Amino acid sequence: MSKPRTRPRSSASRPGVRAAPAIDEASSPRGPDDHRLMVGVRVRPLSAAESARGAVDCLSVTEGNKVFARDPDEKMGGRDYLRLQQFNDHAYQFDAAFGPESGSSEVYARLVRRVVTAVIDGYNGACFAYGATGSGKTHTMLGQPQEPGVMPEAVEELMAAALRDDDFDYKFGVSYVEIYNEKVKDLLNPDSQADLEVREDAKHGTHIQGAVELAVGSAAEIMEHMQRGSVYRTTEATNCNEVSSRSHAVLQVTVKAVQRYGEGGGSKRRLAKLSLIDLAGSERAYKTDNRGQRLVEGRNINRSLLSLANCINALADRTRKGAHVPYRDSKLTRLLKDSLSGTSVAAMLCAVSPSSDQ
Repeated sequence: MSKPRTRPRSSASRPGVRAAPAIDEASSPRGPDDHRLMVGVRVRPLSAAESARGAVDCLSVTEGNKVFARDPDEKMGGRDYLRLQQFNDHAYQFDAAFGPESGSSEVYARLVRRVVTAVIDGYNGACFAYGATGSGKTHTMLGQPQEPGVMPEAVEELMAAALRDDDFDYKFGVSYVEIYNEKVKDLLNPDSQADLEVREDAKHGTHIQGAVELAVGSAAEIMEHMQRGSVYRTTEATNCNEVSSRSHAVLQVTVKAVQRYGEGGGSKRRLAKLSLIDLAGSERAYKTDNRGQRLVEGRNINRSLLSLANCINALADRTRKGAHVPYRDSKLTRLLKDSLSGTSVAAMLCAVSPSSDQ
């Protein structure tokens, strides 16, 4: 398989993922030892409710890729710098880190754009935000009309890049499913079977058997389908969030490209997919005070997030080449296998609260 081109672009217990070494975010994936998975962290501002409870800001971002965690009992000042110098375990390094002052456009440019570049070049790509309920995942992924999140920016740039490409003709399809209590539901066809099967074969790769895939020709169409499907997502109020997503939602854009002018009259064909995932929030039962069905949901959410974390940690551990990656431990990781393994490119954003009561 050819190398992806780098193109200029316009502007349970809670599971965890280890921080990864920092890299040059402008580089493209080229070989088995390169960074095809990037992990970033975004620290949201302290909320008014947290401030009212007397919580203090315990996190700060430095050097664009480090997060410094302060002792909540310490006052801000010179001692923080001394602690940073003396105790390295208080500084956590990622591929990219974003403070409260960073906008979603910066998150997209530094962390997600390379995924879209790879998809246009024929490689599978994925982007997802991970974090506790209320940490800012949905704001980062979807954003607001005045500040679009990384999902609308990604589909906008994907379609624009295809229009600029004079060498290939493109066709796009979109599917949208939710995974709730380890059952897969088609959000674009809510009257369909409530538990679709995750299948894998040589022709289609990993896919949801029976899920609707709609032909689309613009970013606006993709977002319209997503907004329509989101109405059918499973949400409930919890102690942590008035509208808490109780499921993982996976929007997949399939990209089929055929070369216009092949050598000797032939043509090259490329097939790739971009997966954009809005994960349910990880939870601690004692904070949510969940009971009954909500408690079952929380356990399933945490179990699938732990499976995802285990897969990412296995992929990121360069000391264990060829080690088993437990994709089959959950429906979520089975569905994302194509977008995490092989020559695929992925970006994971950890959304966190700076509050001392988290």
